[in-house]
Amino acid sequence: MSRTTRVGLLAGAAALTLTGVSNATPASEGTSNEELIKQLTARIAALEADRGQERLTEQRAAEIRSLVHDVLADADTRASLLQGGMTAGYDNGFVLSSTDGNWLLRTNFLMQQRFIWNNRDGDGVDGDVWGFENPRSKFILTGHVVNPDWFYRVDVNVGSATGRTGKLNAYLGHDYGNGWRVLAGSMKLPLLREELVEAQYQLAVERSLFNYSFTGGYSDGLAVHYQGDDFRFMGMISDGANMGNTTWNAQSNEYALTGRVEFRVNGNWGQFEQFTSRPGDEQGLLIGGAIHYQKGDYGNAANEPETLILTGDVTAQFGGFNLFGAVVWSELDPNITGVSDSNPWGFVIQGGVYVSDEVELFARYEYIDSDMSGVDEISLLTGGFNWYFHGQNAKWTTDIGYAFDSLPMGNSLTGWQADAAGEDGQWVIRSQWQLLF
Repeated sequence: MSRTTRVGLLAGAAALTLTGVSNATPASEGTSNEELIKQLTARIAALEADRGQERLTEQRAAEIRSLVHDVLADADTRASLLQGGMTAGYDNGFVLSSTDGNWLLRTNFLMQQRFIWNNRDGDGVDGDVWGFENPRSKFILTGHVVNPDWFYRVDVNVGSATGRTGKLNAYLGHDYGNGWRVLAGSMKLPLLREELVEAQYQLAVERSLFNYSFTGGYSDGLAVHYQGDDFRFMGMISDGANMGNTTWNAQSNEYALTGRVEFRVNGNWGQFEQFTSRPGDEQGLLIGGAIHYQKGDYGNAANEPETLILTGDVTAQFGGFNLFGAVVWSELDPNITGVSDSNPWGFVIQGGVYVSDEVELFARYEYIDSDMSGVDEISLLTGGFNWYFHGQNAKWTTDIGYAFDSLPMGNSLTGWQADAAGEDGQWVIRSQWQLLF
């Protein structure tokens, strides 16, 4: 209210007061003009306060309208971006995709935090070694480009797993339909089933020493895959066993060929991606076999070793109970005059059973005969449990293993160490927490 308006009101009120004094009865007995003016002044002040509050309310309403307008504008912008070609969400991993589905990136992450205690007790040796490690902090990128037929996968492990760090899988491929696919790059040789089952889907804390003794690991090469209703085949020409992510001239082999076949007696292909079989899961039986041959080349005809590996395996799942067994026979021919061939072989058998919806007990026995004079056979027994807090995404695994004879070799990833002469009876305790998303 302006000063002029206020003065006018006071003047008008005074005039009305004077008129009322001469022509009417006063508002109250004994009320003077001065007191009446004070009352009118207080009333005008109250009117001014009401007017100010009204203006404040109008200002707040304007601010709210502006905020709502901004939020709606931002939502329209985001919707426009999505309509322009991108969707995001979670589908067995965090996914970014074009709206037409022709471009897709899926990200997964695996972390395993592990404790290992090892005890070796023999002639003159009595030692306990223990510690913590993070063998796998693995980033897994999969998806397709141009259209779903052109697919890729890249794995990078920044953990401490010996021989399993840095870039692992790194391949691209094309799906030709009717079950046929071609892959090129670094990938696992299609040889041992235990190796082909991902680390996060094993029963024990780590794969067996048997596996690491015969596995072909990762290699660079070209592979052909076929999968039908009950049969699948994987064939690969490569640089040789454990030659993944190397330069073209770093290999020590002329060539290497690997082939694997699998027959699905019953069940579905997806359930055999892991060893466990939860209560209520579908029953399944898978029979597999593989062959690997490689010829070395060290630059002279007198030193071209040859390696042949044959393996067979059976996987059975019964909905709450599972069994797996594999056998390997190999021939190592050094092709050196005066040095004889050797035929290392071995087998592994394991099983698991659920004692509740979340807890699974398991046991594994493995045997290896190196076919070397004076070298003990490897005989290991391992038992433990899995506690599934949220399936494979969050689980705790603990196991204990015992070596019945002296170990001629070890593997730090498994926790087993080579024994010195005269040592036997080695113990290993392992405990691991796993997160997968």
